[in-house]
Amino acid sequence: MAPKTARINDELITLLPKETLLHAALRNGIAFPNSCRVGGCGTCKCRLLEGDVKELTETGYLLSAEELQEGTILACQSVPKSNVTIEVKLAASRGIGTRGHVVGQEKVTHDITRLRVQLDERLNYRPGQFADVTFADLTGVVRSYSFGTPPTDSGQVTFYIRRVPDGRLSSFVDENALEGKSVVVGDPSGDFWLREGRAPLLMVAGGSGLPPILAMLQRAAALGSTRPVTLLFGAREERDLYALAEIEALRRTYPGDFRFIPVLSLAQDTDWQGERGLVTDKLPALLEHGAHAYLCGPPAMVDRATLVLEAHGVAREHIHSDRFTTRADVDSPQLAGTASPVAGAFHYLKFALFYAIGLFSAASLLAGGGLITAGLLLVLVLYIVGDAIGGDDTSTPTYSYPRVLTAQLWLALPLLTLIVFVSVWSVCAGDPLGFGGWVGRWAGYDVLAARATTSTGHHVSAWLLTGLMIGMIGTIPAHELTHRTWDRTSMFIGRWLLAFSLDTTFAIEHVYGHHRYVSTAEDPATAPRGRNVYMHILASTLKGNVSAWTIEAQRLDKKQRRHWSFANALLRGQLMSVALVALAYAMGGVRAAGFFVACALWGKALLEIVNYMEHYGMVRSPEAPVEPRHSWNTNRRVSSWALFNLTRHSHHHAHGEVPFQDLRPYPDAPVMISGYLTTIVVALIPPLWHRLMTPRVVAWDTRHASPEERILAARANANWHGR
Repeated sequence: MAPKTARINDELITLLPKETLLHAALRNGIAFPNSCRVGGCGTCKCRLLEGDVKELTETGYLLSAEELQEGTILACQSVPKSNVTIEVKLAASRGIGTRGHVVGQEKVTHDITRLRVQLDERLNYRPGQFADVTFADLTGVVRSYSFGTPPTDSGQVTFYIRRVPDGRLSSFVDENALEGKSVVVGDPSGDFWLREGRAPLLMVAGGSGLPPILAMLQRAAALGSTRPVTLLFGAREERDLYALAEIEALRRTYPGDFRFIPVLSLAQDTDWQGERGLVTDKLPALLEHGAHAYLCGPPAMVDRATLVLEAHGVAREHIHSDRFTTRADVDSPQLAGTASPVAGAFHYLKFALFYAIGLFSAASLLAGGGLITAGLLLVLVLYIVGDAIGGDDTSTPTYSYPRVLTAQLWLALPLLTLIVFVSVWSVCAGDPLGFGGWVGRWAGYDVLAARATTSTGHHVSAWLLTGLMIGMIGTIPAHELTHRTWDRTSMFIGRWLLAFSLDTTFAIEHVYGHHRYVSTAEDPATAPRGRNVYMHILASTLKGNVSAWTIEAQRLDKKQRRHWSFANALLRGQLMSVALVALAYAMGGVRAAGFFVACALWGKALLEIVNYMEHYGMVRSPEAPVEPRHSWNTNRRVSSWALFNLTRHSHHHAHGEVPFQDLRPYPDAPVMISGYLTTIVVALIPPLWHRLMTPRVVAWDTRHASPEERILAARANANWHGR
């Protein structure tokens, strides 16, 4: 069967089997507008002109009635069933963009052109970052390039553009005289910039990856940095070396030690007197103790260098990189030895810690009396102490059998059902279904007698433990499953898991509200600076339910369905929770039903506490895409294993379509206080929370916020201190 094609405006691309339009467009270097990538924000809306697509999720949540009639689709949720033609307004940049014109064009090698652009307004950026570039004479073609010089007061910026095979923009630059031509430069993006510190610097560049590293070092020299620098530049032949005069000038003026080592990989038959071979092979001999590394260039070089540096003791958080991925890089195989390791049995089994904790909790609830409290304390110790001494898990294996992990998520439903049944049974006067008698005969332990001697204090422990399990065994797998809007089985199981916390509205508000508005004032789940967690539980719960109703009502209006009908997913979800309350009542009357509701509300409160932790104090312009910096992250080992990588929340919000097992640790993401349960405990003590979090929020404003976000942060701080 011939591969399917998609014509996006005037550009024809080929799709992989089962590939969405958005993924195919991005893979082919098209700057297709996008943000959440899970059908939750509507940023990737486009119009289907010809052909047919399979829609993976309910588009009525995001599209208007008029858009549905006009054939509007979501690219991130559309898999072509035939060759298609679509129309989309391509973003000229990641933001509004700054206009300018070309004032200089110079070939620095046979395939790299230096382009100097005079902008109409000064653009603030960190040396090392990149921006989208588009030309008025090349409509619809947008590519990303790193800034080649530090910011200047004149507003002039420089890009080094390497010609790549079939590259429309790079060929345009290589073949045409462009002085005077109009250009739009997008807002700065990327997390590649020089961090503050005193450690020696190992800078490794390949090809057109040299200029952003030079820009970093030029800025550092201007600021008087004395950190020792080793700069390695990998090229193929002598004709591929460039910017040598700039490097020599930097070497003479740099306040600290500076050594420059060019390495040629194809110089065997020349009179070259310098280093030969692969630049990555030179790293061990040149690596200074305690050095921090910055890598920029082709993916194969960056990936190989990362492996070498890690093998020689450089921590992942001290390795910063920018992989210059082109269409050719996407289509070519990875360099041998650079791919993520294939997951072994342990990588699948580590997530089984989740079930061990669940079964242990069920056994503690059955044992009754002081053993319930002991079980609760042991669970708390496991999380808090385990995270404190267990270190971080930054592994990123490739899972060959993802269905095994999906099955693990699905098994959360019978496990949670067992835990809640045992918990409700523990407060019943009778023995529903003869359960206690059966367990006593099977285990040789009189659970009925143990239940009879359980004091009020230990019942409180049962409530705390059950609510914790509803939050952990219920909400966390449900969070993953309800993101899979294209998978009916996962959605069904996920919604039932949410019913245990009386919170099936989460499946609507989280996907179609929170992921769209995260870290903005429109998001109920994002806590503003200065708010305490108890206020947040109430505010987020109330506003979240209102938001979910609004979202669902708007969908029904587009479908011309009545709000108060079985078509309303929110009402159907509430009926699921009512059914669980009714079952608890059938087991033990009002006492049992009331106890279940109390456990469910505690489980729901835990969700809001986690929301509080994950986004407290963050700010983002609603027009800006969600990036890893807009969520607090942690890589604590026990939390990662027992919570299905929920801890890697920065990656989850930046790329919401990525399944939990493929989430990356993002070493440069803002970091929360500790593991999840530890941070929950701290959040419940507001004075301690603010004492520990305020410095982190202030640091976020300095290290992570964009210029626009710093303005929002200043307003947020003024509102906080003005109360």
